[in-house]
Amino acid sequence: MKMQFVLLGALLIIMRSTSCLEARGNNYEVLQPNVVVVEVNLADPSPMVQVPLQCQESHEHEEIIWRNDDVPLLQRGNEINITVEEMLGGNYTCHDSMGSFLNYTLVLIRKSSRKILTGSQYTGYIKCSTQNYNGSFQCAWNWRPRRTGEVVFVKAERHSQVSAITCSLSTNQLSISCLDQSYCPYSEELDQIFVNVGVRYLYRLEEYSLTFFINEIVKPDRVRITRIDTRRIQLEYPDTWSIPHSYFPLAFQVMELPRRGDCSCESQQTEKINTIQDRQWNVRKGYVVCARAQDALCNSTWSDWSLYIFRKQRLQCRKRGYGLSAPVCSLQTCFSMAVGRWLAPGPQP
Repeated sequence: MKMQFVLLGALLIIMRSTSCLEARGNNYEVLQPNVVVVEVNLADPSPMVQVPLQCQESHEHEEIIWRNDDVPLLQRGNEINITVEEMLGGNYTCHDSMGSFLNYTLVLIRKSSRKILTGSQYTGYIKCSTQNYNGSFQCAWNWRPRRTGEVVFVKAERHSQVSAITCSLSTNQLSISCLDQSYCPYSEELDQIFVNVGVRYLYRLEEYSLTFFINEIVKPDRVRITRIDTRRIQLEYPDTWSIPHSYFPLAFQVMELPRRGDCSCESQQTEKINTIQDRQWNVRKGYVVCARAQDALCNSTWSDWSLYIFRKQRLQCRKRGYGLSAPVCSLQTCFSMAVGRWLAPGPQP
């Protein structure tokens, strides 16, 4: 019992601090000024946690009125104890005897079997990637259906060195863009980046984290494909890739697809994929080419496929009603689309 009073007293002192707080109690912690996170054990038949709240130190002996989401509480005074049950958090505000607002404490709940973000413990909830080795990276996530939440905090730092990582949150709160200003692409990474994102839905808080080296999340942009002559093409480095290319080499893969079949690179699972050193490739007659790239020195993610169709093949489809950007080469498909457009009703007078 004595230890419990010591812990409660310590927490009250922490809550009075104006700095960023991260102290932890038995069943709750002060996440930041005016925000308390309660740990709820849902396996308990009647999960309840006692949490002390303080309005302001300067109102120690005044008549203070408390409200929870604008509902008046019976308890009065500068310091009160509330009982948090199950997943019922709230926004607790304190007011003077005339009803004027003084301060607030947002009580959030942590731990639930239903996650706010989509994903799983196996696939992860946050996906991070970068297009090169300039020290920038992006992380993204998605809300679970009918659970659009709000980002409470974002942290990105190295584990054991002075961190110089800055992040900005997108307007839709579904991604962050970060820059490690102390990152050097010409030296070995000795320390992983730790990303921690806190999100809330109503009064429930969840934290998601991810650790990685930059070279583990590198995914080059799409390969550029240029034509050399009637049968040869050349694979070009993406404009966003790091230079010099001799220090940041890419490995390339090429896949040929029959022109009369489905020309979607992503849907082909049985076609032979060729890994090449030379960036030039001779295209067989009647085929189109898909190409992608990967960091040659790290087993990181391959880029998305790039599709190349020779001009003559494109024109064959265009004459039948398809635009140059359409990734379809089959004569039968083009004919079907032309018939469909001919049968489609025109604009009504």
